[in-house]
Amino acid sequence: MELTERVTRETRDAAGLLVLRPASESDSDATCRRLLAGGSRPVNLFGVCFSRPPARWYDDWVAALDGPPANAAVVTTPDQATDELPDGVAVETVPTPADLTSIGMRATRYTGSWADDSNAEIIVSVDSLDALLRHVSLKALYRFLHVLVGRLDTLGFDERGAESADGPRLGARGLFFLDPSTQEETTVTTLESLFHGVLSYEGDGGWRLRTQ
Repeated sequence: MELTERVTRETRDAAGLLVLRPASESDSDATCRRLLAGGSRPVNLFGVCFSRPPARWYDDWVAALDGPPANAAVVTTPDQATDELPDGVAVETVPTPADLTSIGMRATRYTGSWADDSNAEIIVSVDSLDALLRHVSLKALYRFLHVLVGRLDTLGFDERGAESADGPRLGARGLFFLDPSTQEETTVTTLESLFHGVLSYEGDGGWRLRTQ
């Protein structure tokens, strides 16, 4: 299938969406972002980004959202946080991507501070899981993601705003990228089990969506 509004519709109740695609197809990430943020509400955006500078990460999301988010914060390492970002965009640094505890604390702090904003949706973006797996074990990453996706789940369905004709939208959603060609099959399968939706690149521009 092509990446269409069907992905948005069928993952409306998914707190976490895992995107499996080769690094060579990373251009499709922009489409995935647009589909995830397909609603009309403002967005509060939290990112974990060790694969590129925060300024590029932010610009890509501004393009996907057709404008800047209401609030934004991103966690990275000091060597990546070199470019200036617009006022109001918070850049948090950790010494290494292996510091999952500090990353998780910042994710909890920001999403918690935004949870009472009844007009905005929370989006958490982790780009990418490959970068994290270069620094931590699968077991450690699994525990981290289990807590993070669970946190998004507890923020619940869109009880704070009106439901659309297609049903309720979540108050918080997460988008997680992974290149499966760089990982063992057991690693990919283990990570897939954490997510409500898995979007896999099938080659020649085709995609397969699985929900659970």
